[in-house]
Amino acid sequence: MGVNGIYGLSGSGLDIESMVKVGMMSKQNEYDKMAQKFTKNEWTKAAYLDVYSTVTSFNTSTLSQYKMSANMNAKNAESSSSAIKVLANASAAIMNHKVEVESLSSNAYLLSTNKLTRYNNDTGAVDSNSTSIKLKSVLFKNISADESGNVTGTANADSAHQNVSAQLSDVGFSFILSDGTKDISEMSDAEKKSHTVSFTYAELLGTDTQEALTMNDLVSRVNSLNTNVRAAYDSLNDSFSFYNKNGGEANAISISTPDTADSSVAATFFNNLGMYSSINGELHAANRSDISYNPNASTAEANSTKFFLDGKQLFTGTEQVTQDDGTTTSSTYYYTKNGDGSENRLTGAAPDQFTLTTGGTSTTKGTDGSIKVDGITYKTTDNKATVGGITYSALEKTNSPATVSVTQDTDAIVDKVKKFVEDYNKLLSGLYEKYDEKPNKDYKPLTQSQKDNMKEEQIEKWEEKAKAGLLYHDQTLGKVIDSLRSAVSTSVESIDGKYNSAYSIGISTTGLKGQLTLDETKLRNALSADSDAVYNVFAKLDGDGNTAERNGIAQRIGDVLVTSSKNIRKRAGSSADITEDSDLNNLLRELQTKMSNFKKLMSSFEDKLYKRYDAMEVTLAKLGTQLNFIMGGNQ
Repeated sequence: MGVNGIYGLSGSGLDIESMVKVGMMSKQNEYDKMAQKFTKNEWTKAAYLDVYSTVTSFNTSTLSQYKMSANMNAKNAESSSSAIKVLANASAAIMNHKVEVESLSSNAYLLSTNKLTRYNNDTGAVDSNSTSIKLKSVLFKNISADESGNVTGTANADSAHQNVSAQLSDVGFSFILSDGTKDISEMSDAEKKSHTVSFTYAELLGTDTQEALTMNDLVSRVNSLNTNVRAAYDSLNDSFSFYNKNGGEANAISISTPDTADSSVAATFFNNLGMYSSINGELHAANRSDISYNPNASTAEANSTKFFLDGKQLFTGTEQVTQDDGTTTSSTYYYTKNGDGSENRLTGAAPDQFTLTTGGTSTTKGTDGSIKVDGITYKTTDNKATVGGITYSALEKTNSPATVSVTQDTDAIVDKVKKFVEDYNKLLSGLYEKYDEKPNKDYKPLTQSQKDNMKEEQIEKWEEKAKAGLLYHDQTLGKVIDSLRSAVSTSVESIDGKYNSAYSIGISTTGLKGQLTLDETKLRNALSADSDAVYNVFAKLDGDGNTAERNGIAQRIGDVLVTSSKNIRKRAGSSADITEDSDLNNLLRELQTKMSNFKKLMSSFEDKLYKRYDAMEVTLAKLGTQLNFIMGGNQ
């Protein structure tokens, strides 16, 4: 500033910088007071936001569990049979039920029984030593493509479609797959396309930029369709399977192969795998021998269809039959194994092998199960039925009715009430800590000049003390505390009978700050006398008027915290952003504007001081020159 921008060269001896600083002190002090006020209100806002976060989190996360009947009116269910698993919710009546599993539901399932036959694609011979999982080695006897993309060879397909003469871009393998939600015959061309698994010859043979596709790619392509059918390839056992995720007769596995060369390749592929339409059971093709058989003994009658519907295991074995004349003959039969290890010999033909012809469709369906509860039969597709608040899960068929007993889970309810007391006390204690914390009047927010002369550690310790007591006896916080205490102590007017308050079920207040204590014996006695006592006191929600006095204490606390959150938002907002409309945000913005305007005023005032002292120095310089002239003239 000044005429020359450099001060103190006139010989006047004035320290203009210091003089300006002294002149600015009153203005700086005034600005510092505004800044301190801004900082204190900013800290107060942060203290409110901390309370806002606490009450909001308690309401949305902690409190909800004490309104749930599953927690406050928990039930136990036990089954007399290991064949039935049971789970009771809070609405289940405390009583016994008679339950039978009449049949199990099942999922449609297709499993290969033959291992893959692999070919040497150069010679066309079966390669029994190969373990390749590339599709081309199982779909084609020999196959090749020339530089122009012409594909020739012999497919492992029916004779009408064996000879291959195609382009790399042509489809070489395809089939349509459905999960039973819509029959293939009813699908539009667009729907069939979206349900089709197909590979071009380029994908099957591989290119310079792409490896030849494998069995795993076939699985991936099936699983990427928008169906409930999933495929799997077991490389260890060299087996392939389809499985419908959903059970029941309405959910199936349908495979269609139109009368084309690529579909013929698919049909032959599945037929060669010997995929049996077994349903929800394992298929065992291992031979057994030396089964003793007495033709005079009674044998169980069964048929292949029932075998698969029941999901039993299949064996083939040779029976040695002793005739009346003492001679023995050998006969091969199919056997099923029951869950208890006993065996049944099938009197009908062997289970139908999976056969798929070009132009045909093969469908395997799941089966519906049935569970009888108290004389009423319920159909099921997933072996589960929920009746009267109890979920019954069938694991196996029962031979006689099982007893399912429903009782109250008193221990679980008591544990929940204990946890509520703990959570409530922690919440209230934290609020009181802020409400009762006294401020340190000797510690105010630091000015910038004070911070400049302190270490970071000193600043932190100072501000920790300066932030104490920001909400001391704060009216907004006090209302939160008073409302919470009232919510717990007041009776629930909508409950008839003696168990209509927290006190009546063993919860009482101790000390001056509303901490709760629990009499567990009194609580258990209340549950013994009235199984709904705890749930009603905590979670009762009155539909008539919905006034606070008629709702349970957990419902009331929720209402209190919602109202408290609104009041805090009105006072301080809900985030650190001060543009949100609230009392403190409005004050902070007002202070911000004042400080900004005062900064401009200070800058203008500083300019005036510099100009004033600049003029003073110029005047002194002139006087000095004149004095020197006069003194020199007298010599």
